Amino acid sequence: MKTLNSTIVFNNIKLPFDASAQEAFSVAIQKLRALGISTRDVKPYVYKRSIDARNKQSIKFVYSIAINIRELKQIPEEKLAKGGAVLISEQQTDFSIGEAKLSAPPVIVGTGPAGMYAGLVLAEQGYAPILLERGASVKERIEAVNRFNITHILDKNTNIQFGAGGAGTFSDGKLVTRTNDPLSSYVMQRLVEFGAKEEIKYIAKPHVGTDVLAVIVNNILNRIEELGGKVLYNTTFLDFECNGDRVFSVTTDKGKIEAGALILAIGHSARDTYKMLLGKNLSIESKDFSVGMRIEHLREDIDKSLYGDFAGHPLL
Repeated sequence: MKTLNSTIVFNNIKLPFDASAQEAFSVAIQKLRALGISTRDVKPYVYKRSIDARNKQSIKFVYSIAINIRELKQIPEEKLAKGGAVLISEQQTDFSIGEAKLSAPPVIVGTGPAGMYAGLVLAEQGYAPILLERGASVKERIEAVNRFNITHILDKNTNIQFGAGGAGTFSDGKLVTRTNDPLSSYVMQRLVEFGAKEEIKYIAKPHVGTDVLAVIVNNILNRIEELGGKVLYNTTFLDFECNGDRVFSVTTDKGKIEAGALILAIGHSARDTYKMLLGKNLSIESKDFSVGMRIEHLREDIDKSLYGDFAGHPLL
C-alpha cells in the first residue's frame, strides 16, 4: 500500500480551560490509536487553540492537535472524519534566489511590516538592502510619543503613526487577518523568533502586545544591519530615476543612492510619494483600505463580560 509523510490534525478536542496541553495530546494519541496508526515516537503539538466561553460556568479550551506521521498508510477520508481528524500539508515558505547580479544593493522605502520583512529576507539572502525611513528609530520614536503626550507638539515624521515599524508599532491589534494565507505561518514564526510568545502561532486570536512589538521591530531592524544591510532613519525618499527597467538612483533629502532594485513599502499615508508617482509614466491602481475607530474599555470589565466568575484567571 502506498505510504506518505503527512500531518494529521484532530480537531474539536474540548477540555476545561485549566487542563494542560498534555491532556489534549493524550486525547489525540488515543484517537490516533483508534485509527489503527502507530503512536510510537509521535510528538503531538498544538495546531490551534480557541476559547469556548458560551457557558460561563464551564469555560473550555478547544484544541486542534497536530501529529506528524512518517509513512502514513492511506486512510479513507470518511474514516478520518469519523475519528475527528483531517490530513493537512504544512506550508513551507521557500524564497528562490535570482541568478542575475544586482548593480547595487536593493533599496526599500518604509520600515513598516512589508518593508521590514522584505529587508529581512533580502538581508538573509546576502543582498545587504538599504532601508529608508523618514521617521526615527524605535527608541527615538518612543521618546517623541512621550514628548507629544506632555507638550502636544507634533513631530510630523516621528509619532504614533510614523517611524520604525510603521503604524502598528504602538497598536498591533489582534492578528486575525489573512490567517488562511500560506505566508501567515511564516510571518508568525518570524515574530516568535524575534521576541513574540510561541502561543501566537496557534491561539485563535493572537495578540503580540504593543510593549513586546516595539522590541520585535527593533530586533528585526538590528538583525538586518548585523547581516550587512543599512537602515537610514530620518531620511525621506523624494524621487527615483530609471534606465529602462533598471532602477539606478534614488533621491532622498540626504542625497542620492544607487539602487539595483527599488521596493516601495510606503503604506497609504505617504501622500507626497503618491503625488510624485502620479507624475511619472507608471501604471498605478488604487486599492481599498479600512478606517477604524478604537474604543477602550477597562480590561476587567471585558473579562467579566466574557468569563463571569472566572474573570482575571491567569490562563484566560
